[in-house]
Amino acid sequence: MENLVWLNGNLVPEADAKISIFDMGRLYGACFYESIRTFKHKYFLFEEHMKRLERSLIYSGLIHNVDMKDVRKACNEVLETNIGGSPEDFDFWACVEVTPGDTFPMPLMKKTDSKPNIFAYIVEMPFNEFAKYYETGKAAVCSFYRNIPPQCFEQRCKNRARLPHFLSKLDAKRMCKDAFAFMLDLDGFITEGTGANMFFVMNEIIYTPTTRNILVGESRNFAMKLAKKLGYTVVEKDITLYEAYCADEAFWTTSSYCLLPMTEIDGRKIGNGSPGKYSKAILDAWSKEVGVDIVAQAMKYSKLSSNVKY
Repeated sequence: MENLVWLNGNLVPEADAKISIFDMGRLYGACFYESIRTFKHKYFLFEEHMKRLERSLIYSGLIHNVDMKDVRKACNEVLETNIGGSPEDFDFWACVEVTPGDTFPMPLMKKTDSKPNIFAYIVEMPFNEFAKYYETGKAAVCSFYRNIPPQCFEQRCKNRARLPHFLSKLDAKRMCKDAFAFMLDLDGFITEGTGANMFFVMNEIIYTPTTRNILVGESRNFAMKLAKKLGYTVVEKDITLYEAYCADEAFWTTSSYCLLPMTEIDGRKIGNGSPGKYSKAILDAWSKEVGVDIVAQAMKYSKLSSNVKY
């Protein structure tokens, strides 16, 4: 059965969810969004995601045109409408997006503000895309393309203008079909993956890139809190490829799969090439926090096909 999409206050079939080709999200990449997963059919870190989206809208100058109540309503209604008879231990992944709206040809010359487009859609969690990597780890490749520096615009503003990420994904496929790509900054330091934050364990200390030029992930923040609760030391610093290659352990964090071990970078094994104790401990703590065995859930439903590709 086709899912329903929340579009400017209405629930419509996916095939009928359309916006104008003159939408500024399409013309300029001025689209601001959040991706949120569920646990037991409840959004995880919902308030944190809403606050980040609000900050993105403040930064972009759109907040005066957007009622955050509508954004929350979009998220809640698209979830409630599409759950259907799904078992409680099966979860979903939703996305809510805001654009400045429709205008042509010169939006900055327009005398009146356009009406924003707000839409939310949801898919079944694509467990089949990542379940096996909890056990084997997921490889990483360093992209030829560099991340956009903060001197251009603030990377903490989550937006759809992600050409370096797209090009990096293509670059990763060229080098290794089964790897996530990550990008360096202009100074040669690691920033982030194309859809995830990165952590490296060296000499029993967990390191992660600074917030200077990354999208600060809510899952990243949550993983750091869990690590500190477990008694681990977590440090934000500039990380070189040399340090990453020589790390004892590494892992990814993002909203969908939460945490995946990283066992190889550019063909070099990390540690012994297997998931390490730090990623396992943090993931176990994550499961306890949400009341769901994250790995067992993914394995259970990994036989289901998905249209979502990483």
